[in-house]
Amino acid sequence: MDSRSGALGGQSGGVLGPCTARSEIVGVEDASRLGFSANDVVSAISGARSATLTWAKGGSTTVTVSAGAPLAARFVRFTRSAVVATAGGAGPPDDPVDLRATGCPGGDPLLEIDVPLRFSTEDGAFADSFPVTLRAVRRDAVAYIHVIHPSHIQGSYRISGIDPAEVDDVRLVLFGTIRSRMITGKLQGLAPGNPNGTGEGPDTHRRRLDVAEF
Repeated sequence: MDSRSGALGGQSGGVLGPCTARSEIVGVEDASRLGFSANDVVSAISGARSATLTWAKGGSTTVTVSAGAPLAARFVRFTRSAVVATAGGAGPPDDPVDLRATGCPGGDPLLEIDVPLRFSTEDGAFADSFPVTLRAVRRDAVAYIHVIHPSHIQGSYRISGIDPAEVDDVRLVLFGTIRSRMITGKLQGLAPGNPNGTGEGPDTHRRRLDVAEF
């Protein structure tokens, strides 16, 4: 490593660009570059799975999650460009003479799978089906994030504990994982406003409200 520039292999300069996601559509039955298909993943996690959901304000119920048949799939990889100047000093340090794709920290390639996700609780708070994108780096486990508008909730759950005038501006965020034998996740609310009164405006920071965990 060149101690002056941090570039590898004796290169005299280098700049790493931002990470970029590149995706390619794959058939749900076709094996991706990861060696498995969207159908393989959904088959491995198919069926209803239940867990205990604990409400942040007290009490608990049973939550059940199930993923439907895949609707579409994409293979996604993350890259960033490394712009490297000439080793012999033939050009200025910022002269991009070599453009190389490098990996991104924490950016493992993955398969995105669009599915309908059934999400319900035994107490009736949720009885919903959401269109979500599952993200899989292996065939037997997925993660997902879905933003829920309160007015779209089919169950009895209602936002509480905030100014009623702000309810329509709140968003629920469902974070979840499904593995071959278990589910985990949490629900958080994102509310507008700045509770610290710093004068930065109502939408500068959103308050995070813990709703439930399972």
